[in-house]
Amino acid sequence: MDVAKYRRVAQALAESRRLNSELEERVRQKQLELERSFDALQRLSREAAVVEERRRIMADMHDGIGGQLISTLSLVEGGEATREKIVEALRECIDDLRLAIDSLEPTDDDLLPVLGNLRYRLEARLKARSIELDWQVKDVPKLACLTPQNVLHVLRILQEAFTNVLKHAQAKVVTVVTSTDARGVWIDVSDDGRGFDAADGSHGHGLASMRQRARAVGGELLLKTSPTGTTLSLLLGRADDGSGCARAPSTCVRS
Repeated sequence: MDVAKYRRVAQALAESRRLNSELEERVRQKQLELERSFDALQRLSREAAVVEERRRIMADMHDGIGGQLISTLSLVEGGEATREKIVEALRECIDDLRLAIDSLEPTDDDLLPVLGNLRYRLEARLKARSIELDWQVKDVPKLACLTPQNVLHVLRILQEAFTNVLKHAQAKVVTVVTSTDARGVWIDVSDDGRGFDAADGSHGHGLASMRQRARAVGGELLLKTSPTGTTLSLLLGRADDGSGCARAPSTCVRS
């Protein structure tokens, strides 16, 4: 091969390497742009999800706290409310507001801080009524379904269970237990009170609301009551597949 041909071949190889390098750089830049776009879309999706969760919680607060305040105001204006009824209604409004605030706290898919906040809110009220709290809460699998809205559902279910104990059970001890089996993560709230008739219409609305909230998080609510006490069991999905959440609602599937 003469020198001229050698130079042309060398130049062609150099040009090929340059073009390959430019192509690789363009591909790298496009990949970075796609990654940035994907990150931005994920951020926007998370922000939209947070906004929607907050909207739902605000709607829940409007229906719950707003309705209670309007009802209480109506009783006061009509001269039908005793001091005890007003205090009880306002306390329930404050409890609801605190639950809504607690539900917005980051959970990192961990149920224990959620239950810990509830214990902090309720323990003083139980003590004031001479009711002992037996807290047997232990670590459970993480639950990807613990969005703010679902946390609020769980807290309201448990709040209603404790409210029933305070108002009706005449109990001495309330026991809270967490456990895990093939079906999922369980929260049991048991008391040693007088129990009640589950078919009694006075409890129907509260139980229906609790069951509706349980279904909303893909869970299940079970109730056992007898003259010697009541146990409410809340199932929060499946732990056997590693997700720690029910598969039914999309909000409970680990992504």
